[in-house]
Amino acid sequence: MAKILVIEDSSFQRKILSEMLTESGFEVFLTENGRQGIERTEQLKPDLIITDLLMPDGDGFQVLEALRTKKLNIPAIILTSDIQKTTARRCRDLGACAVLNKPVNKEQIISAVRDAIRVP
Repeated sequence: MAKILVIEDSSFQRKILSEMLTESGFEVFLTENGRQGIERTEQLKPDLIITDLLMPDGDGFQVLEALRTKKLNIPAIILTSDIQKTTARRCRDLGACAVLNKPVNKEQIISAVRDAIRVP
């Protein structure tokens, strides 16, 4: 069972994502900001990170930068309400394997997760 760390400041979004991922057979761990997410990543060594882009106390950009700096080869999916192409490009340049616009539906997120961790 793949371990997925969700980093999201909205408790509602954490709940929805957790339900979608758990129902699809993934083991889900939750944090509410980038700082906690980076700490939890080092402890947990998840198979995948799903992170919101804009959060207080460490945003998605900082999470991606920390993964790169710490040489943690963990795929990351960014969730954002920002639809600018420059934002998506910056996320990909920092190593994100996917950038999805909120709100995401179950099919979108599960497809992106399976692509990221190569699960059929």
